[in-house]
Amino acid sequence: MKQDNKTKKPKKNVPQKKNKLDWQKFNFLENLLIFCTVPDRIAPPESGVSFRITKPEKDSVCILFKTDRQKDPLVRDQKQKRPDYLSLFIQNDLLLLTIIEMKGTNKNSTSTAIEQITTFRDILKREIAAHVTSKLKYKLQAILLTPYNADIPRKAIKEEAEKGFIILPIPYDSKAELYRYVSKTHSKEDLSKKNYIHDEQHKESDCLLIEKLLARQASDKRKQDNYYSCKFTPAKDRKGIYIDYQVSSDQDWITLLTDPQGKKVQLAYCSDDSQSSIDQIQEEIKNLNLCRMVEMVSRLINS
Repeated sequence: MKQDNKTKKPKKNVPQKKNKLDWQKFNFLENLLIFCTVPDRIAPPESGVSFRITKPEKDSVCILFKTDRQKDPLVRDQKQKRPDYLSLFIQNDLLLLTIIEMKGTNKNSTSTAIEQITTFRDILKREIAAHVTSKLKYKLQAILLTPYNADIPRKAIKEEAEKGFIILPIPYDSKAELYRYVSKTHSKEDLSKKNYIHDEQHKESDCLLIEKLLARQASDKRKQDNYYSCKFTPAKDRKGIYIDYQVSSDQDWITLLTDPQGKKVQLAYCSDDSQSSIDQIQEEIKNLNLCRMVEMVSRLINS
């Protein structure tokens, strides 16, 4: 039976944050990572299409973000087009970002889809270059999800493919299962293949701890300890990412820290009661082959 949202209780130990972007504290990428996650990876119907991402493989991370926030926009320039969702997939040294745009059968709406996708692609590339280490290797691609009888802008898709950016059109009239399409890198050859193979809903794998932190446990506040004092500079033109994630209790935190001049993304931890969780995350980073991208460092502790 579906539970009434009014009766749901907050999960223990998960920080309850407001569902509103905070441009005073956070930059574009921080707002995306903190406020825009879709923990169940299910997109409700829009323009006659919908989708889910059911992750069957344990040793992978998949996070879905809602990027088109009508009343609280992530892309604040209302003249700029923006797509519906962004998927982040991590496995075996692959960091894959897939922009997902949902369109109906209206020809005018499908004709704007490419602009929505490419505009957001360019914003992402610009923000990642400004706030994340240049050593971070990632791949960007896109999916255009439409009903079967939609008018696909194939000429524009081909033009983008010639420039090295793949927008995969997927026609499907029901709830699409997109795991196989957000978990692999697509090429120009994929554009000539059958666009969609429907997978029956498979069993969701156990969630990795690092995936749980990213999808559900980001804080909309920063813990102002010694580490914060040493690493964070609250300047208007501040570069980098600084986000706190609650691990197991109010006193156990991990900070996601990036420095555009650095070589790796850092996860800074306090290893007292959370040591078992720290060990688990270190093992997950190793199994995901992310050691070249991510390092864990012990944070300074208040005396």
